Amino acid sequence: MDSVGMVISSDGSEIDILVKSELIELGTILRISGSYGIVAHMFYKEDEKIGSKQRLIARVQIFGRLSNGSLVRIKKPIEPYTEVFLADKEELEGILSSKPKISIGRVYGSRARAFLNPAEYDRHLAILASTGAGKSYAAANLIKEFSSLGLPIIVIDTHGEYPGLLSSCVDDSTVIDIHTVKHPKQGYRELKIPVSELSADDFSHFTYMNENQRSALDLILDRLSGREFLLQDIIKECDNVDNKVIHEETANALKRRMMSLERTFRNVFDRLGTDIRGMVKPHQITIIDASYAPQGVRQAVVSYIAKELLQGRIRRENEMENSIEFPLLLVVEEAHNYCNPGISHSCKYQLQRIASEGRKFGIGLCVISQKPSKIDEGILSQCNTGIYMHITNPNDKDHIRKSFESINDEIIKDMDSLDVGECIIAGAMNRIPFFICEVDRIEIKKDSRKKFDFRIPERVEVGGFGYV
Repeated sequence: MDSVGMVISSDGSEIDILVKSELIELGTILRISGSYGIVAHMFYKEDEKIGSKQRLIARVQIFGRLSNGSLVRIKKPIEPYTEVFLADKEELEGILSSKPKISIGRVYGSRARAFLNPAEYDRHLAILASTGAGKSYAAANLIKEFSSLGLPIIVIDTHGEYPGLLSSCVDDSTVIDIHTVKHPKQGYRELKIPVSELSADDFSHFTYMNENQRSALDLILDRLSGREFLLQDIIKECDNVDNKVIHEETANALKRRMMSLERTFRNVFDRLGTDIRGMVKPHQITIIDASYAPQGVRQAVVSYIAKELLQGRIRRENEMENSIEFPLLLVVEEAHNYCNPGISHSCKYQLQRIASEGRKFGIGLCVISQKPSKIDEGILSQCNTGIYMHITNPNDKDHIRKSFESINDEIIKDMDSLDVGECIIAGAMNRIPFFICEVDRIEIKKDSRKKFDFRIPERVEVGGFGYV
């Protein structure tokens, strides 16, 4: 193999090389005297050591040297004038490979698969990208790979795009179970929330109540306990309360809250509800299609599901009844709608709980967003793997830098240069600090019509009248 460059300066784990081949680009992984590194920055330089004219220099971040199949940190700088070579397919796959392993694409500029360690799923991950960069395709590939290992997955689908994406890429051994929210769709099941199993505190997922209203609701639920009931039954009980126990104004305010819930959550509440435990099965992807639900309903559903999943896994660890038997991955699309620092809804609190406690109980969280700066910093900081696609917004970049320990300025700089379908992967699931990945394409049937294929309405005259 021919040399593609030569070391001209070395400072610890960072070296500059004189580029001698067109094959070297941002993200290229190189081998230098038994060590491996990635091209993190490129620039032109005029220097006496290399001649008076401008020459292309690549700044390489060294991952380490290979020892017994794994990378170890280098203890001294690499010598200047050392020849540099491209890392080949076998070398890259050997460095990145783990047992078990998954892959969502290829290492940029090579034929090597970009292997990741799926065992780190419960340390949480984030997929962050501008609109149109391909984050849904990256997410679908990731979900497909996890599901192929049997890991149960629940997807909060805000735009209804995952049934089409996943049905185009998963194999026949994977079951895709779709539940709609609020608005039924033919052939799909509806997600139902059982009223009779909710506590007074649970109702805070759906509407704000002050302490007096919550206490009043607690008394009413206690009176209705032992039988299945609906919101209408709670509303009726608000008219039958003892004014000596519950103040009339409190009962009326609570009644108005429940009537508002009945209108907003029509087709969501019922007597029995959907069995959340049945959603968590090996080799099954459960999609919660909330695309037709208003934002308040979506937030309430995310809050309820997140709480039930965590409580079910806690019961499993403590060998209690009504537990969720299997570990799982919860994927939240458009996460900024549910864990924005500015919202006070309980959905943010429930996702914060999963981010901070989920690993103890086998729950992984994957947040997906095109607005990283609108996601709670505490949740992002718990995501130990980041998949970053094209991002240009300075506020989003700054928020990512603050939230992720694995991020550095080189990764931040490279985000501008990423094309559609390319991403930087850094963190716990990666055996090297970071690399650029070309995400696998998913072939789905697209609408052949052009965006601006508008036609002039034809007018027809009948009986002296014009019709369009």
